[in-house]
Amino acid sequence: MSFFFVFFTFFIGSFLNDIIVRGYVFGHLRDKINEKWIFLISVLLYALDDSWNEGFSLSNTLFSLVLGLSLTYAFYRTRSIWADTGIHWGLNVCYGIFNGMLGSTEGGIFITADNPNPPPFIELISYILPLLMFLFLYSFRKNLIINHTYHQNIKQKTLNTNGVKGFES
Repeated sequence: MSFFFVFFTFFIGSFLNDIIVRGYVFGHLRDKINEKWIFLISVLLYALDDSWNEGFSLSNTLFSLVLGLSLTYAFYRTRSIWADTGIHWGLNVCYGIFNGMLGSTEGGIFITADNPNPPPFIELISYILPLLMFLFLYSFRKNLIINHTYHQNIKQKTLNTNGVKGFES
């Protein structure tokens, strides 16, 4: 398995997942329900999709919920699919380097020893890392915001050119 293959295929998977789970959900529900509910729906859809992909377990579901929280938060704050796709893609590439492609028994680029009884802290790492990622994103939230005024101006210009009351030239 080549690094390019991991790099390319995980980009496609991350991008498509992000378009559906965050882009489509936020795009179509934005004017219908409160954004907090949209945020929650997006996180839950991500966790369900990841469970379907990796197999359902309490451990994987908890991991997916925390990771979904981080990815959705990145999208929510930037209003850009590229922020969460970049994070998602990077994490998937790291996964692929160590574990190989999903559904493959070949393993990753790096060979690791399998321990049937890993220490408990190893399991905790899979929960702590996505949580730390969320806390990192949250701590830099002011830097993640794309110029809100710019987006409001674009939206207003679109409304004005469609003959909506309040047109100003």
